[in-house]
Amino acid sequence: MSFTIITREARDASGEVHDRMPVFLEHDVWDEWLHPEKLEDPKAMVAMIDASSQAIAATVTTHLVSRAVNNVRTVDPALIRSI
Repeated sequence: MSFTIITREARDASGEVHDRMPVFLEHDVWDEWLHPEKLEDPKAMVAMIDASSQAIAATVTTHLVSRAVNNVRTVDPALIRSI
């Protein structure tokens, strides 16, 4: 088994956190993305994942959390509460 994380320039709320964000795929494009045959039109595929990713990125929101979330040794559900 293997996987790949595809990233792109951050948009919307993601850009406030980092300059890169993962590409998001809506459910209706999963089958096309995972189709095992040779890709006939790479530009069309890039346009499809770009549109899908932009649609989902527009729904991403952020909230401030404690800087303690950056410590992997800290396990506390309270860390994800908005401050």
